[in-house]
Amino acid sequence: MLKSIVQEIIGTPRREPELPQSLEQFRDSKRVLIIFADAQDDRAVIQDEWLRNAHMRLIEEDVEVFIIAGGGAFSLFDDGWDLDADDVRERLQGPPSGEFGLILIGRDGTVKLRSSEPRTAEEIFEALDSLPKSTPW
Repeated sequence: MLKSIVQEIIGTPRREPELPQSLEQFRDSKRVLIIFADAQDDRAVIQDEWLRNAHMRLIEEDVEVFIIAGGGAFSLFDDGWDLDADDVRERLQGPPSGEFGLILIGRDGTVKLRSSEPRTAEEIFEALDSLPKSTPW
């Protein structure tokens, strides 16, 4: 009831973005971390270093990491995936091309964390720890 009252006062909540088709392959099995990067932006370099230092833990937590840059999508650790970079940016309401952004998607396909600044591995793992270990279905 409180939630509906708050929605009446401040308006309807922002609509949840639709999961891109190329990310559907991860639903119910993996979490996905999308980094929107630009070669001219130091934030992407910082984020990349922090994630590479946490590589093993990301694998243990079933997190696939993708960099969206220069019109392409690149896996940070495993090259076996094919994503449509433009579709990912558009459907997840990512930052404009040339801007930094980070989006963490849960196993259920919903956005769990969104940031315009780099996040330390610890901050990302805290967000992961707040998510269910298995899907609610």
